[in-house]
Amino acid sequence: MNKKMFRSCLSLIALIGLFFVTACSGSNSGGNASNSPAANSPSAASPASSAASDSSQQQLHIAALMQGNQSGFVQYMTSGMYEYQKASAPDVKLDVVFADDDPAKQQSQMETFVSQKVDAIILNPVDKVQSAAAVDIAAKAGIPVITLNTKSDSQNVTAHVGSDDVEAGKMQMEQLLKDAPQNPRVAYVDAVLGHSAQVFRSQGYNEVLAAHPEAKLVVHDTADWSGEKALALVENWLQTYPNGIDVIATEADVILTGVITAVENAGLAGKILIAGMDCDMPVLEKIKAGVVDNSIWQDGVGQGSNALRLAIEAAKGNKVSDFLIPYELCTKDNVDKYIELAKARNELASKYF
Repeated sequence: MNKKMFRSCLSLIALIGLFFVTACSGSNSGGNASNSPAANSPSAASPASSAASDSSQQQLHIAALMQGNQSGFVQYMTSGMYEYQKASAPDVKLDVVFADDDPAKQQSQMETFVSQKVDAIILNPVDKVQSAAAVDIAAKAGIPVITLNTKSDSQNVTAHVGSDDVEAGKMQMEQLLKDAPQNPRVAYVDAVLGHSAQVFRSQGYNEVLAAHPEAKLVVHDTADWSGEKALALVENWLQTYPNGIDVIATEADVILTGVITAVENAGLAGKILIAGMDCDMPVLEKIKAGVVDNSIWQDGVGQGSNALRLAIEAAKGNKVSDFLIPYELCTKDNVDKYIELAKARNELASKYF
């Protein structure tokens, strides 16, 4: 082979080698594409992982701070929240705690949920005055607070769900005076002093009494939320004021149960007009029997469900306003209607308590 041909062969071999190096280099670059910054950026995440991330970010966490679970009415409100969550807000996380009617415990619960940065809080205040500090803690953290059934003195409440307790007191007392003899002598049993229901229902009583100067207020005192205390209190009144009381109003059916016992034990059933609030089943049966004059129906299930509805709206940044459900008067004339409503309400509550 001459020199010219030898140089041509060397050139051909070099070109072939260069082709293979380039091809291998291109293949290697494609293999490392998954390690590029663009592939690892958030915008490159898979559709499935993006959807999961969005779902996690959108889940709302609502806390409900209730007075105590021994009260039938608190159970009705709580059941209303659970039912609304199940039917209309299954993706919302709902935590419900009970304060055992202790304002200090309720404030501690508020501090805990604020530290967890929940999206909204439903508060069923134990005490209207002492609850103000708890509401203000949440407001300072930018967390909306919906008060439920009972009110707080705080000016930072986002909205209130409940019924007008002044109206309840007026409705009950007006019916009692309508059914009472002329120039009736009146007594009433308070709930826990300072509780918003006690404050405003008493206000309703006194507004009606002021409009009826022929009715004389003989005595009133507190039995807290206790039927046993009400029993002892009214037994003492009946001894202190013999033939001196025609009407006894009470601010809750749980109190009225003790009054019923005291009046029956004294042989005065049907002679002293007595009334309560909440339409508990034992009281409805006593209305039907003519022992109790009236009770006031309050829609606890509806209050609970609407409190959760507003809390969810507020957590989403939407504007909300107070939502009040009217009270209804239950007497012997319409008691059968409320017996059926109470049966349905109790059946619902039994699912959760």
